[in-house]
Amino acid sequence: MNKLINFIKALLTSGRDNQAFIGATWLVILLRITPRFLKRGLALRILAISPHYFYRTSRPEYKNMPTNQFLEAECERNRSSRERICNQILLPELKPQAQVLDIGCGPGFLAKAVSRHVKLVYACDISNGVLACAEVINGVPNIRFIHSSESGFAQIPDASLDLAYTFAVIQHVRESVIRSLFLVAGKKMRPGGRCLFQVQLDDGKWESESAWAEDKSVAGRLRLKYAMNFFPRSEEFFRQLAAEAGFSVVAIRPVSELLDQPFDDVYYQHLLILSKLSS
Repeated sequence: MNKLINFIKALLTSGRDNQAFIGATWLVILLRITPRFLKRGLALRILAISPHYFYRTSRPEYKNMPTNQFLEAECERNRSSRERICNQILLPELKPQAQVLDIGCGPGFLAKAVSRHVKLVYACDISNGVLACAEVINGVPNIRFIHSSESGFAQIPDASLDLAYTFAVIQHVRESVIRSLFLVAGKKMRPGGRCLFQVQLDDGKWESESAWAEDKSVAGRLRLKYAMNFFPRSEEFFRQLAAEAGFSVVAIRPVSELLDQPFDDVYYQHLLILSKLSS
């Protein structure tokens, strides 16, 4: 029954694009008209609808915890984990005058951590609802939240970025989306700029995107659009995309080499480090 209820919630709150959880326009309007003192609590409740951010099953103590207390606890878990990713992985790349792109920013916890060390962060996401929640929870003057679309990326001047990064995103989206993100990064990155992209390499344990797409049943099509997809890809796939977008591959490193302990799933995956070539 809980799975059915969660699926109905996903249908009612998703946007048009695949994986645009809580992307429905009515959620953005609801947040906009909600009194300021109620916005944060509502934003947390909206984020809890998505399969991406807040997890009741992640800790035993959450099981019987009151909803508001659980939401605050998960908010803190998200904040803390993104602070550690910022400090242990991204910090060496961050400079006071840097302009940075956060790809798939979600609720903005990592963007906010990064914003303390740079001039400007463009934080993009495919979901208008999550962007609205991010502005409420983590909005600061030097973060610009933009939609992952042509009109959103048009707000970033070409060849202006010093760094682009993404965590817990690429393994969840379709190949066409990844390809477009690489091309956008290549266009917006200055020569010598760097990309740090967390990826899931194909280790034979996960079902491929093509296998998911082969299921043409109603359930299969709904799963591809609304489920929490997880697609592994080969190292060669990423090397080819990098070359097409004008990047050289600096390294592909296990994230476990960079983090002090496995506090997040990204610990078990890889970091793709790219450098933008001169045109």
